[in-house]
Amino acid sequence: MKRGRSSSRKLGERAANRARCLHGLDERFGIRARRQAEDGCPAQLAIGLIQGKWKTRILSRLQHGPIRLSQLRKLFPDASKKMLTQHLREMEGDGLIVRTDLSGRLRHVEYSLADSMGVAVLRLIHTLTEWASEHAPALPMQEAVQSLPDE
Repeated sequence: MKRGRSSSRKLGERAANRARCLHGLDERFGIRARRQAEDGCPAQLAIGLIQGKWKTRILSRLQHGPIRLSQLRKLFPDASKKMLTQHLREMEGDGLIVRTDLSGRLRHVEYSLADSMGVAVLRLIHTLTEWASEHAPALPMQEAVQSLPDE
């Protein structure tokens, strides 16, 4: 089958547009989010940004101001330093938080919410919290857990 010049040019333009779009995602959200966006589900992208046992807790705490890793460890004693650090790095890479190095002689790093993405994700968490508060009693898993006999 022979293709005309114009059809192959259009295919090349489409590929170039897709590459520019994905490159923009790399700059805004990082590689992890790009992979999720390639799946084509914006909801999955949003969930992926806050997915993790400690991420929503960290973000909720950051709405009150900057915090150091050592302070987060005191707030969440069940979380390992490795897990908190991993979540902080992922959220920094995704553009949700900002890491500020304030080192003088001693090492001093603070984490704070990013202006646009951080505040937007807090609204998302708030919406999910409202939904869960309203619908949690009606969820089948919740009823099953409540109906288990006491041991």
